[in-house]
Amino acid sequence: MNWALGLTLVLLLTAWAVAQIGGSHILGVFVDVHRSQLLVHLSVARVLLQRGHQLTLVTSLPLEDDWLSENITHFLVDWQPKEQQITDYNANFVGRLQRTLSLLEQSGELLLQSAWLNFMHATPTTPYDLLLLGYHFNDHLLGVAAHFACPVAIISTQQPIGFVHSLLVNPEERWYVPQPYDSRQRTGFEGWVFGVWEKSAELLARRVMQRIYSTHFATPPYPSFEEMRLRVSLALNNHHMISEGPIAPLLPSMLDIGGIVMEQSRSTDNSNLALNQTRSVIIFSLGTRFSWRSAQPQLERIFVEAFAQLEDYDICWTYDGDNATEISLANRHIRLSNWWPQAQLLAHPCTRLLITHGGKGSLSEALYYGIPLLGLPLRGDQRANLLKMQARGWGLSLDMDALTPLELLATIQRLLKEEQFKQRIQVDSQLYRDRPLSASNLTGYWLEYVIRHKGAQHLSGNARQLTIWQRQLIDVRLVVFGTMFLISWTALWLIK
Repeated sequence: MNWALGLTLVLLLTAWAVAQIGGSHILGVFVDVHRSQLLVHLSVARVLLQRGHQLTLVTSLPLEDDWLSENITHFLVDWQPKEQQITDYNANFVGRLQRTLSLLEQSGELLLQSAWLNFMHATPTTPYDLLLLGYHFNDHLLGVAAHFACPVAIISTQQPIGFVHSLLVNPEERWYVPQPYDSRQRTGFEGWVFGVWEKSAELLARRVMQRIYSTHFATPPYPSFEEMRLRVSLALNNHHMISEGPIAPLLPSMLDIGGIVMEQSRSTDNSNLALNQTRSVIIFSLGTRFSWRSAQPQLERIFVEAFAQLEDYDICWTYDGDNATEISLANRHIRLSNWWPQAQLLAHPCTRLLITHGGKGSLSEALYYGIPLLGLPLRGDQRANLLKMQARGWGLSLDMDALTPLELLATIQRLLKEEQFKQRIQVDSQLYRDRPLSASNLTGYWLEYVIRHKGAQHLSGNARQLTIWQRQLIDVRLVVFGTMFLISWTALWLIK
């Protein structure tokens, strides 16, 4: 009888503990993002769903049917900014800054959409335990956490950028840590100068975001913009510093969760791809933001001409152009589709190469499965991503503006024949997978930690209590260098 009573008590206590942790109501705001970025955010959300939490998701892109369940409430805000057409992928700093500030100005329009207002006022008393914010230059959306009075964690889809470091007050060592948006990956004095420029741009962008925040979340009753920035508890970064680099100092509130998309993929079963199991495969995709319909016809001819010489390979080309039938009839080994399940293709045992624009998601998938890369950067952080990729020996990059069929074919053949690229990325693939905790378990634990500890502000230490002058030791430097200057000036005066 005593044994049965003890077992009952243990079961009751276990059920109580699970209820305390697993019954949280979590709000995910994943708006103004592209499909590849949304995949990262939803992978984090899926971890929480698997751990028994209830989710309310606000997205600007529709969700697939498998997300419609009793534990999920979904609000669709069907809005995207009118993105400017980019014709010069090598635009200078000023041009890129102007475009970024223009897009930021537009982002405030989302908060005026009727679907957004319905979400904000549908259940004004809902006690959310955590806000998960898909982060992409949208500090003004921290007002959602202010509105619902809950702690907030952000999800970054790449190596943490300066904006993320600023939110968590994480040290930025520009002398030896190149930044993800730096296409030249500068270090040393050049890296420091680039950092000064980037911080100046960040301050300009922050003024725009503060203006949007103040318009929609005025003080009072809401906390100030800067106060809400200091309330961010955790940053989940779709990156793995050890295998991808660069090695950098990180606070406990900065977590690497690179690989979570692959862990949370619904299926890596490639039996439905109808590929010949004896033929090698090449994958070609320039990402979800590129359209062959708007590309120059000459660019398409370059790839068709080069691929025509690779008859021993099945080439899976993500293609939405108007010449699919013509290309397929002339080249039976070129398989065209508006969309390919890239992770399933990379997991295929016969895949030999990924030709990519250099998006962070594609590079992470190639690293996870150990597939060499040919990079063709177009915009944003892609050039920097591919520069790091080539430096680590995972593959090669080419310039799209000067591409020729002969150069493309020769580079593909080199990547297929020389084993060094495959060996190098497979070594780093082992590092990418070899962790004490999977990205999913790490994510689940620390998000629940933040919930248990009501925001866990202690993860950032004392840095948030200091001004920027104190954190950068500017007052100390002024005293030291001022004293040195005064001594030198006095010595020169005495010599005269």
